[in-house]
Amino acid sequence: MNLVKHLRHWLSKPDLRTPLSVIVTSLSELQTSEELSEAGRNHLASALANVYRLEELLLFKTAGDEANKPSSMLSASTNAHPAKESLLLAEADSVMREYLMENLSKDYQVLCVDDGTKALELARENNPDIIISNALMPGLPGYDLCRILKSTVETSHIPVILLSALSDKENIIFGLEAGANDYIVKPFDFDILKARIRNILLSREQLRAIVFSPNTPLVETNYTNELDIRFLDKAVRIIEKEISNPDFSINEFCSMLAMSRTSVYNKLKSLTNQGPNDFIRIIRLNKAKEFLVSGEYTVAEVSYRVGFTDPKYFSTSFKKQFGVSPSKIQTL
Repeated sequence: MNLVKHLRHWLSKPDLRTPLSVIVTSLSELQTSEELSEAGRNHLASALANVYRLEELLLFKTAGDEANKPSSMLSASTNAHPAKESLLLAEADSVMREYLMENLSKDYQVLCVDDGTKALELARENNPDIIISNALMPGLPGYDLCRILKSTVETSHIPVILLSALSDKENIIFGLEAGANDYIVKPFDFDILKARIRNILLSREQLRAIVFSPNTPLVETNYTNELDIRFLDKAVRIIEKEISNPDFSINEFCSMLAMSRTSVYNKLKSLTNQGPNDFIRIIRLNKAKEFLVSGEYTVAEVSYRVGFTDPKYFSTSFKKQFGVSPSKIQTL
């Protein structure tokens, strides 16, 4: 079985229009071949992992290309700093909008709109890291924008800060009950706004760091939106149900979540900093660690129980994840 020749067949297409799903299916079929040597099986497993990663990179690039389209609504600094976190600014007042865009663009990629309806469209298309919105705007008030975003699983993870000249207690409560992560009364000090944005984003980074911790159940993770907790819980339960299935695919995963691949990628990336393929792999390896600690199974048995068809590849992945080989876990 000439694996190199097989790969060249798919990757040498002049227009590169062969769907990656076709390549994955073809490579997966090779895994069942009795003609494949042990070394070939290891190479094939690595090739599949790389193709899955390429799928995720293409999804990320597609989202990035969409966000960086030439548009009068984009900040001039957006394309200059692709590594910056993205911020969607919705402000009807032109003076305030220009002031905020100019100052926020120093630290963030800024998408800027002047009404709530456009803000909702861009939030769905671009999955920004945070949204700053005026509470009262034409098209769709910031209150309603926030409520819609926070009640939809595809966007419920996006933090929202509402800005408003309405300083009475009732309006502040109304904004927070709409799901806003913060409510800032105008006029405000820009440095305070900047600090609150940074605190919200840092808090999300901390959540991403602990989401895979075995000592922190998802229900106890401090996500402010119940939809986010339910999404992660459902995602983990789906993977655990299919844990021993080596053929469990990203397409099946997304279908069971009843979401598109792009939505699943955006959601997982925002909540866990992992794409779907890495998310599934980490859940498998965490479960493998549980099996190994129990001392009831050999390394090879655990490998098959968590969906790896090659114990050697499993051991390599396990050591890369935990910094120790699975055989060492058994002796601890």
